[in-house]
Amino acid sequence: MTYHPKSDFVAVMMERGFLADCTDYQGLDEALMQGVRPAYIGFDATAKSLHVGSLIQIMMLRWFQKTGHQPITLMGGGTTKVGDPSFRADERPLLTEAQIDDNIAGIKKVFSAYIDYDSDAPNKALMLNNAEWLDDLKLP
Repeated sequence: MTYHPKSDFVAVMMERGFLADCTDYQGLDEALMQGVRPAYIGFDATAKSLHVGSLIQIMMLRWFQKTGHQPITLMGGGTTKVGDPSFRADERPLLTEAQIDDNIAGIKKVFSAYIDYDSDAPNKALMLNNAEWLDDLKLP
């Protein structure tokens, strides 16, 4: 099936080969045509910068904003403190809050070259840190 998108974002994603499958192209397209929509992608805060493997996600958020929508970069300040759930044999090194905050600041510099966090536009990007709500959780 060849889908002919109506929204700028879906059109760009298809043209650039970013979108391989979608469960409901028409539903996504219609939602994006109804005004500014938010979307987020989460990023680890274990290093001061991102690696090339994050480039696709950064460019997707950039195009999301360029086509009128609001990108949200969700930084894993809280989840960075608890370790890596992936299938590693070694544990993630524990970082101090100051190290995590420095890493997030460094990552924001990378993102700021591609995504606008500072304008007054309705699709101004947000950078959120999950430590803001995870740090307050009290587990028994």
